[in-house]
Amino acid sequence: MTVDVAIVESWLRGWLAKRAPGLALKPDDNYFDAGAVDSFDAITLIEEAEAEFGIRFRQADFQDRRFGTIRGFGAIVSERRQGGG
Repeated sequence: MTVDVAIVESWLRGWLAKRAPGLALKPDDNYFDAGAVDSFDAITLIEEAEAEFGIRFRQADFQDRRFGTIRGFGAIVSERRQGGG
């Protein structure tokens, strides 16, 4: 089952807004580089995204350059959903 990338991006924007209020990120800005997410936040992000979208990230996803951007995160989650999570 697929999930609309826009839904994932919207969810992630909301998630980021709780941790870095007022920070305006473009879809391809790296939220780690912007200081919105640190290593501890990343663990929470992974757990919450997996629960929200019924997926399991793979180790390769964390090494994918797209993982650190809103657009890329949405694409990865969508890919996991297509692959059965």
